[in-house]
Amino acid sequence: MNMLDYLEWRGDLTFDRDPFNEVDALIFSLICYYEFEQFYQVMTDVKGYTLAEYVTLHEENEQIFGELIKKIDIESDILPKKTAPYVLYNAVKTERFANIRIVDFRNIFDEERVIQFAATTFELPDGKRVVAYRGTDTSIIGWKEDCMLSYLREIPGQAEAVRYMNESATGKKHILVGHSKGGNEALYAYLRMKEERLDDVIAVYNFDGPGFLDKIQETPRYKATKDKVHSYVPSDSIVGMLLEHEEDYKTVKSNSEGIKQHNPLPWEVKRNALVTDIKNEWVREVADNTFSDFLNKMTLEDRKFVTEKVFSIVNRCGAKSFLDLQKNAINNTKIIWSAYTSLPEDQKEKLLRATKCLGLSWASSYRNGINEVKNGDDKPLLKLFFKLVKRV
Repeated sequence: MNMLDYLEWRGDLTFDRDPFNEVDALIFSLICYYEFEQFYQVMTDVKGYTLAEYVTLHEENEQIFGELIKKIDIESDILPKKTAPYVLYNAVKTERFANIRIVDFRNIFDEERVIQFAATTFELPDGKRVVAYRGTDTSIIGWKEDCMLSYLREIPGQAEAVRYMNESATGKKHILVGHSKGGNEALYAYLRMKEERLDDVIAVYNFDGPGFLDKIQETPRYKATKDKVHSYVPSDSIVGMLLEHEEDYKTVKSNSEGIKQHNPLPWEVKRNALVTDIKNEWVREVADNTFSDFLNKMTLEDRKFVTEKVFSIVNRCGAKSFLDLQKNAINNTKIIWSAYTSLPEDQKEKLLRATKCLGLSWASSYRNGINEVKNGDDKPLLKLFFKLVKRV
């Protein structure tokens, strides 16, 4: 059973009959990936509508939804942005979500500032508000901003997340949710928002969000109020293991493998909760150790240089998204290679050194992972190797 089954089997239960739960938080985290801005000239036009009204407001909306859903491959798509219309379309058919009202929406995309940020505020029947932060989309800028997490203590999107919460309605109880970068921003907003607004937040849900440059679990606010924070990662999490992350997370069972687990659509649900309490797999230890070791061997300046240089090379293609890069992959590969070979030797050496460092860290962590296999598991090395490749 996954969240779509949850919507089908428990969607007739309103929030008055069955209170808000972690599965609802996950659903809102995915719905906010939907680009509410695409049908409107003015961003604020989306405010005031219920989810059902939004979908059926105009005849062309339903037609567009129909076309979007036809293109979705539930089994293969790993980007929540692509599956968000499907989740929203199924949600509005239920009594539970149909009358949820959109009370605020903000979308910022600025190449100069290197920011891809969006947040949507939904109001529940009892007046509580769910603030959902959107994760990374397929834009080059969005991915560059993600990489900036490796050397900046505050990226532009995190600053906007804090501002959004500080400007939210007072006198209302809020639940902060988000997936991937959205989960990171939800937690960051809570840890950095105004002290006088803290009591307005009753819970924070972080779904497979990357970590931070510093150990946030050692901050006074986190220590004092960590019972409000709920973090979840899939068993083969890669994204959620990046950088410094809190240790108080739950492991969710997923019906997918490897990096595909980052999309929560296949995460298992039982009644009104995610299926957790499963053993951590050693692949996670490999991923965690790999990136920690890799980043520890690089200074903040090195991380910044690699990020800036890699994306400046990619920008030579003129692509705005990774989907654009794929459309003309052969020609874009030539452009990228040409841009790389034209770099000064010292810069090429820095990039090559970073690549070698990542490879060596992966190899070292992989060996450690094999040594940490427990319960007398003596699978042959070759079998373990192919299992790792398949998952990644």
